[in-house]
Amino acid sequence: MKHKKKQIKTEDGSMTYRLEVLKENYHSLYGAVTESRFVYVTEGFNFWTQKNKDRECNILELGYGTGLMSYLSFLEADKISNFINYTSLEPYPMTIEEVYLLKYDQFFKNSRDLMTFNKFSALSWEVAHEISPYFKIIKKEIFFEDFKSQKLFDLIYYDAFGAHAQPKLWEPKLMKKCYSLLNPGGVWVSYCAKGSVRRGLKDSGFSVFRLPGPPGKREMLRAVKG
Repeated sequence: MKHKKKQIKTEDGSMTYRLEVLKENYHSLYGAVTESRFVYVTEGFNFWTQKNKDRECNILELGYGTGLMSYLSFLEADKISNFINYTSLEPYPMTIEEVYLLKYDQFFKNSRDLMTFNKFSALSWEVAHEISPYFKIIKKEIFFEDFKSQKLFDLIYYDAFGAHAQPKLWEPKLMKKCYSLLNPGGVWVSYCAKGSVRRGLKDSGFSVFRLPGPPGKREMLRAVKG
């Protein structure tokens, strides 16, 4: 998205960007890293692995953005020795200069021996990279509406901008698409707790759960395919 981005320091010390034209932040101001880890790693990946120990997890991420969620997932996969095959979609990739300006390498100092955030961010798009014994990633420059896949996924990180900024991405037909892309028992997880989204997920066939949200947010959603 070729709009001017304003840097903001969030409450946990990590940086994010704000798009004034959309009145939207890439992450929560209560903590960019805190929110991403809580919603997607803890309530998504860790939830799935508890029920599927020692199984490869195929993750689809909607919204690569700054790359924060994919990097956190990479660190977690190594931590618990559980392989992730990660596919991330982003129609408007940031420039590498914009990503570097977030200075996430300083935030993740203890992870440099594994792979620095900047090196992780420099991985080329449209190419699969197996960067550790526990993590393989491909980043695709594509709209979710246009994405097609023959393989199914175990977990979807749904991190589109809010409905006021990207209403089409929260419509029932895309909740149905998510359902069709998941294996039985697959998990959909998002910071969003909007009632219309919850109803769209239920109508698509998901069992939907409202969970306590990350700091600054009362609720979030997790949905499971039967």
